[in-house]
Amino acid sequence: MRWIIGDIHGMLRPLEALLRAIERHDPQRKLLFVGDYVNRGPESKAVISLLLSLKDAHFIRGNHDDVFDQVLSGKSYANKEGEEHRDLAFKWFMQHGLDKTFMSYGVGASDLQRMVRNSTKANLDFLAESVPAEHRQFIRDLPVVLESDDLFVAHAKWDVNTATTRPPLVERLKSSEVVRYTLIWGRFRPDEVTAPKPWERTGYFGHTPVDTYLQDGQELVPVVGPKIVLLDTAAALVPHGRLTAVCHDSGEFLQADREGSVVVPR
Repeated sequence: MRWIIGDIHGMLRPLEALLRAIERHDPQRKLLFVGDYVNRGPESKAVISLLLSLKDAHFIRGNHDDVFDQVLSGKSYANKEGEEHRDLAFKWFMQHGLDKTFMSYGVGASDLQRMVRNSTKANLDFLAESVPAEHRQFIRDLPVVLESDDLFVAHAKWDVNTATTRPPLVERLKSSEVVRYTLIWGRFRPDEVTAPKPWERTGYFGHTPVDTYLQDGQELVPVVGPKIVLLDTAAALVPHGRLTAVCHDSGEFLQADREGSVVVPR
């Protein structure tokens, strides 16, 4: 069966626990990931190493991965190329957990603060070299969408009034910078989640934590609407955050908390 896994954000223990739980539940599993493997949490390096070891697993790019790519290579999917944009991306996302990512690769906190004050090309190249070539290539090669006949996986948002086939999403993305940007940076409004959609298949998304759509006090569980499932359950954002996997074929889901324990929702 196919399991779609939400935003990991450098949280190794819940990822390990969730993968074990899926294996016990479904030894023939196929894994699809919605992106955002780095930043916020403390173990981005170990997370990517684990992802690279998985068999029958498929990955897309999140906005945090895209910014990481920009800092590492000077290129990304949704942003402009060049050293100026590389510098801006570095300084911007140092406020959103990029420091923890580079610290997981052995860069000291004081060195990072010095580079924020003086983010020369040489300093950014030094940071990039701290990341193993295999990890840099993993980030560089990430696509932005996974598609099959009955589902698609994207990081952030697809327009709720736009069909998803004929032509496929991958073809539509080539013609519009706005659509490309929205796919990894956009956010659904609550009314868009609940609205009927002309989508021919179910879309799975991360990016926006589900507590944006839940009532106060509700558990952090996937949000489901017509043809849509949102599964960023804030693994790295809040103490009660979880990492979630949803099975497309059965509709069930599994979760692990930040300490690496499997959670049974009430």
